[in-house]
Amino acid sequence: MKIVNVCLAGSYNYAWGYQDNLISKYQYKNGNEVTLIASRFINDKNSEDYLEVPAEIKFDNGVKVVRLEHGFGKKGTKLLRHYKGLYKVLQSEKPDFIFIHGSQFIDILYVCRYLKKHPEVNCCVDGHADMTNSAKTKFSFFVHKTLWKFCALQINKYSKIFYGVLPLRCEFIVKMYGISKNKVKLLVMGADDELLDIAQRKREDTRRKLNLVKSDFVIITGGKIDAHKTETILLMKLVNELPKKNVKLLVFGAVAKELNYAFNIQLTDRVRYVGWLDQKDIYNYICASDFGFFPGRHSVIWEQMVAAGIPCVFRKLPKTDHVDIGGNCVFLEDGSEARIKEVLDYIIQEDNYKKLKNNSLSSCKNDFLYSSIARNSIDDVIKMKLK
Repeated sequence: MKIVNVCLAGSYNYAWGYQDNLISKYQYKNGNEVTLIASRFINDKNSEDYLEVPAEIKFDNGVKVVRLEHGFGKKGTKLLRHYKGLYKVLQSEKPDFIFIHGSQFIDILYVCRYLKKHPEVNCCVDGHADMTNSAKTKFSFFVHKTLWKFCALQINKYSKIFYGVLPLRCEFIVKMYGISKNKVKLLVMGADDELLDIAQRKREDTRRKLNLVKSDFVIITGGKIDAHKTETILLMKLVNELPKKNVKLLVFGAVAKELNYAFNIQLTDRVRYVGWLDQKDIYNYICASDFGFFPGRHSVIWEQMVAAGIPCVFRKLPKTDHVDIGGNCVFLEDGSEARIKEVLDYIIQEDNYKKLKNNSLSSCKNDFLYSSIARNSIDDVIKMKLK
């Protein structure tokens, strides 16, 4: 098929491991011709700000990326998300399938116009917004409940499915935008098959480079370590206090300045900080580990661990039990030192670990590979149209 991904609700970053990158990458690898329409915005790695790249056409993992010029200038476009030439690009590309990554842009009306004129074209929408990352202020809530709800209801006339990438985000689509619950489905995030396969084959090499021996039981944790993830520092402290000297902890990610002192005093030969990692290195370190321990907020690393078949401890958060594929994980009810110690003591016991490890190797882990995610997301829409 000819698939067009529309990524105009925010930024698009070449070669990153985000969902829009990997969905389109594996649509292409699954044998489709793929174009991605993006804004000029990219993420600044060091802040929450957007940077800009030129309006251009480039290829990213075989995917043709068309970046559109701002419609209202940088500030106006960032707010309302109007771009120049979307309808013309759709006319030129002649898609069989349109995958919209986020419905929060006013130019979605041009997509509606195209779909009305071409009813044979399949369409779906995914959603990455929830109450923890969006609609957090009164103004933002108002915009979601009015403008972005209007946009969602317009594309709802043509889209066969609205995907939420977390259960919480499925709920947001239903409650915030008024989309029928029967039309909303979970589309999990996951892992890049290729990078995961390479990292699994390099496991022993990676462990050797880290001076880890076969008897070492390696736990990995990481992500953005800030005032919302101080549980990571408690975990570091408790690993240092374990009587079992072969338990090692690898910590990756950015550390907020205000936590530097508390963080650094926990670094030892048993607790190592490996810094900020790019996507390839994240997979290498995941596959070099025996266990994951994530006592704070959700990140896509959770799903990557599931895909890799690595058992984990996850913080028990509302509507995140999709990462449980049948006893592969333990949920941490709270981030207290006592509870983290209790769970840590449990998972390092050999019998407990073997059971968790065996469950983590269930074939269900393959549902968290982007080759499957990309294929299933398209198949689900086509099946629904045929009903």
